[in-house]
Amino acid sequence: MWRPSERWYFRVGRSALRLVRVAEQVSGLERISSVLDLPCGHGRVSRHLRAAYPDAALYFCDINTGGADFCAQAFRGQAIHSKPELTEVDLPQVDLIWVGSLFTHVDIDRTRRWLHYLCERLNPGGVLVATVHGPWSQRMHEAHYPMIDPDTWQRILASYQTTGYGYAPYPGGAIGDYGISLSTSETIIGLVRGIPGVRLAGYLERGWADNHDVVMIAKEDRDRPWTPDFPV
Repeated sequence: MWRPSERWYFRVGRSALRLVRVAEQVSGLERISSVLDLPCGHGRVSRHLRAAYPDAALYFCDINTGGADFCAQAFRGQAIHSKPELTEVDLPQVDLIWVGSLFTHVDIDRTRRWLHYLCERLNPGGVLVATVHGPWSQRMHEAHYPMIDPDTWQRILASYQTTGYGYAPYPGGAIGDYGISLSTSETIIGLVRGIPGVRLAGYLERGWADNHDVVMIAKEDRDRPWTPDFPV
């Protein structure tokens, strides 16, 4: 992450923090006292979260155990070693979950299942901020930054154009059962609407570093009744 460009490295981290601040406002959270960064890597976003929330309990989760351990030591928090199936990981209840570039690498079934599970780990009023590959990622791949080989990309694109969600693993299982996904906003919003007890707090095209789309999910029941008070 660091080697291509130091300037880009910090820009991406700052962009994530800006998104978290927006989510904090639209969700109505009065205070963030606990944060989960998943996958944390080696702290591209974690360092900004610790600086912004110096007194919060921070949890750093990654299937790369060395990355999680590094973040826990460097940024004063607790490491959580992830597993290939996220629902098998014992995650804490927190106010904020940042998910930077996880759903960009898995199929729709895992995206649906893992979104549901992560929403269950939010405290009441908490918020989940996650990034996905939206339509702009298609343009980036084809014009500037190929994410996967051409033949596999065509498989992804065919499913994306037909169903709204395309996915294929990296050839030869280079990184386990991970690959590249591409999704429409309508598909992601549809997945959120299938999760009980939450509401869609926001969706931003190219929200993360002018690249990934971003979905924000608040732990507030969309069907919670209310009665307006009219002045007499």
